Amino acid sequence: MEALERRLHKRGFKRTDGFMFECTACGNNSMLTYGIMGKTGGRTIRLCVHCGATKSWLSGAGMGSASEDPDFDLERFLA
Repeated sequence: MEALERRLHKRGFKRTDGFMFECTACGNNSMLTYGIMGKTGGRTIRLCVHCGATKSWLSGAGMGSASEDPDFDLERFLA
């Protein structure tokens, strides 16, 4: 888990919320939220520290509406 957090921070992602949310995969309140925002848009990643499940959303410029990235793979994204 620490290695994943280091890799996310290295790419510019920061924790955007201090709360843990419920994971839809395992049902525990263990989802951490990371995000990055730039001029052309951003990405939000939720990572479960209990089971390792991930979800990601992409948003357009100006904090527009976010759409889920259904094929998101965190390991491939951080490679």
